[in-house]
Amino acid sequence: MKCAGTLVLALVVALAVPSRAQKQVGETSLSLTGDLAGGYSADYSNYANSDHSFGGSGLATLSGSYFNPNFLSFMVEPYYDQSRVNSNSQSITASSGVSASASIFSGSHFPGSVSYSKNFDSSGTYGIPGTVNYTTHGDNSLFGVTWGLLFDGWPTLNVSFSDGSSSYSVFGTDSEGSSSYKTLNLNSAYTLKGFNLNGGYQYTTSGSEIPDILVTEEGQGTNTSSTVSSVYFGVGHRLPLHGGFSATLNRSSLDASAGSGENYNSTIDSYGAHANFNPIKNLSVGTGVYYLDDLFGSLYNSLVSNGVILPVAETQSSSSTLNVDAYATYDLQALHLRAGYLRMDQGYGGKAYVSNAYNAAGTYSHPLLGGFFTGTLGVTRTSSNTSNQSWLGLNTSVNYTHRVGRWSMGGTFAYTQAAQTIIVVYTSSGYSYSGSIGRKIRRRMYWNVAASGEQSLLTNQPGTSNSGQSYSTSFSFPHLSISGSYAKSNGNGLVTTAGIIASPIPIPIIPSTEVVFFNGESYSAGIGTSPVRGLTISASFSKALSNTASVTSSSKNNNENANIYLVYHLRKLDITAGYNKLNQGFSLSGLPPQMVGSYYFGVSRWFHFF
Repeated sequence: MKCAGTLVLALVVALAVPSRAQKQVGETSLSLTGDLAGGYSADYSNYANSDHSFGGSGLATLSGSYFNPNFLSFMVEPYYDQSRVNSNSQSITASSGVSASASIFSGSHFPGSVSYSKNFDSSGTYGIPGTVNYTTHGDNSLFGVTWGLLFDGWPTLNVSFSDGSSSYSVFGTDSEGSSSYKTLNLNSAYTLKGFNLNGGYQYTTSGSEIPDILVTEEGQGTNTSSTVSSVYFGVGHRLPLHGGFSATLNRSSLDASAGSGENYNSTIDSYGAHANFNPIKNLSVGTGVYYLDDLFGSLYNSLVSNGVILPVAETQSSSSTLNVDAYATYDLQALHLRAGYLRMDQGYGGKAYVSNAYNAAGTYSHPLLGGFFTGTLGVTRTSSNTSNQSWLGLNTSVNYTHRVGRWSMGGTFAYTQAAQTIIVVYTSSGYSYSGSIGRKIRRRMYWNVAASGEQSLLTNQPGTSNSGQSYSTSFSFPHLSISGSYAKSNGNGLVTTAGIIASPIPIPIIPSTEVVFFNGESYSAGIGTSPVRGLTISASFSKALSNTASVTSSSKNNNENANIYLVYHLRKLDITAGYNKLNQGFSLSGLPPQMVGSYYFGVSRWFHFF
C-alpha cells in the first residue's frame, strides 16, 4: 500500500505552522483543521509485485458559515491515502476521497441541505450470517438534497433526493459487484378541523450486480434492476374515551427485471384502519383492519429492496390478504395483561386460506432475590381451514439480572412454538438465549464472559432452520486488555450485493434455485496495552471458515485477518507503526487464496490552521 505525505514535510510543517483563531473574511467565518503524516510503507502480495516507498497522507476539515450559521453553514473534508477504517495511515487499502455538506436557511420556513461524498479504493465487507465478514475493496459515491416548506397554518412540504452507487471486488476472486439507486421523496402534513392529514410520493430506481463468489446463479443471471413508485395518504382524529382513529391508503407500482430476461410487474394496493380507546385507567382496547390486494407482490418488493436476484416461480399468481384484529390490555401494578384476536383471510393460486387466532399473555416485572426479573408467558389457539383442526401455540421469555458483591450476572431466554408467519399455511418455532457473568477482581481489574444463541425454523418444513451461537470473554487490567470470541452458524438465505441475508419470505415459496445453504465458524482474539503514558499498542487476529451451497454449485471459503497498530503521542505529534495481513479465498473462484499485507512507520501531526 501507499501511505501519505513525506516524513520530512510533515516535520517541517509541524514546527513551522502555529495554531490560529477562526478566520473571518467579510461575512464568511472559516475554520480549518487537519492532519499531515509521512513515513515509510511497504506492500507484498501473492498476486502482484511488492513495493515500498516514502510517502504522505493528509486530512483537512474546512468548516464555516456565511452571514449567520442559520443562513448558510458548510463543511468540506478531503482526505488522501488513508484507510478510514482502523487507522489513518495503514490498512489493506489506503483510500482517498472527499465528503462535503451544507445547510441553508436552518430554522426558517425554507430549510434545506446538500451532501456529497466520494471514496476511492475503500474497504468494505461481504457477509455470511454468524461469521467474520469477507473483505472487499472498491469505490462509492453519494449525493443528497433535502428541502422543506414550513408555514404555520399551511400544509408542510418536505422533499428529498438521493443518488448513490458503489462498485467493488472481493479479495480472492476475479468477480465484481455493484449497486446503484436513486430515490425521490415528497411528504406533506396538515391539520384541518381536528383531522391530522398526511400524504406523500416515493420513487426509487435501483440496480445491482452480484459477484459469483459464494454460488453461481445458472439460468438466473447475476444482475437485477427495479423501479418502485408509491403514493400514500393517511388521516387521523381523536375519539371519545381518550381514543384515536387512523386510516391509511397506499398504492405501489413495481417493475423489476433480471439479466436472464425475467420480468415482474405488479400494482399493489393496501388499505388499513385502526381505532383505540382508554375507557378507564390502565385499560386499553383497540381494533383494526388491513387489506392488501397483492401479497406476493408486497413480499417480493422486500426482496428487491435488498438487491436479491429475481425469483419469480409462483409470484405471478394473484394473491390477497385481509386481516382483522382486536385487543385489550390491562396494567395491574407489576403485571401487564393482554388478550387479542387475529383473523387472516388470504387467497392465492385460486384457493382460499383462513386462520383464526386467539391469544392471551401476561408480563410480570419485579425485584426478585436481590435482582430484577421480567417474565412473559403467552398462549395462542389457532384454527385453519386448510387442516380443519386447531393447534396451541406458546411464547415465553424471561430476563434476570443480579449483582452479588463483586459478581454481576444476567441472562435472557425466549421460546416460541407454532407462531404463525405472514403466510397462513406456514408456522414457525424457535428459541434464543443470552447470558453474561462478570467479576471485579481488584480495583481496575475485571473479567467477563458472555454467550448467546438462537434457532428458528418453519414447522414441518425440512431444510428451513437457521441457527447460530457465539461465545466471548474479556479480561481488563491496568494498562492491559485481552479478549477472545468464537461463533458458528448454519442455515439458509438469499444472496445479495451485501452478502447472504435471511429471507423475508418462507423458503417453500421461493424457488429452490434461489436458496443458499451455509454453515461456518469464526474465532478472534485481541490484545491492547498502554505500558507507558502516551503509548498504545493493539493487536488482533480473526479467522473464518464457511461452506455455501445451492442447487447449482458450492464453495469452501476462508478468511484470515491480522492487525498490529502502535501509536505514541508526543505533544502534538503521533508516532505510528502498523502491520496488516489479509488471506482470503473462495474455492468457487478457481483461484488460489489471495494474500496481501502491508507495514508502515511514520509521524503525523494535527493542526488548527485557523
